[in-house]
Amino acid sequence: MNQINKLLLCIIFFSIACGKTDQNKHAKEDILKKGPELYAKYGCAVCHSTDGKEIYGPPLNGIYMKEIKVVRNGKELILTADREYLKKAIVDPRFEKVLEYKNKEMPLTQISDEEAEILVDYIIALDNKTQSEK
Repeated sequence: MNQINKLLLCIIFFSIACGKTDQNKHAKEDILKKGPELYAKYGCAVCHSTDGKEIYGPPLNGIYMKEIKVVRNGKELILTADREYLKKAIVDPRFEKVLEYKNKEMPLTQISDEEAEILVDYIIALDNKTQSEK
């Protein structure tokens, strides 16, 4: 195989790989439409505000990338509420608990991976909105 063919294969490979990554990203319009719909569908508003008010659980605006104390298997840890943490908290809310809310239970849901990703994007969008209002 000559150099030109190798180069073309590399370009094709990277184009395909990049295309798949872009397919997993949600358009801002989808996030702003579907995020609130899922937030309502799964009853998130019963326990979590999006305006900083504490209800039963922690407010969701301003939480993204915040350092938080959690309890996991009886041990206290300090974590950053990044994308991975938020998704895990949505999909498996009993894996670990925010220390301040350790005596409260979040209901288990049958949320799909795609819906969890949209909710994470929505939480991040809430944080961006909060930051732009300051």
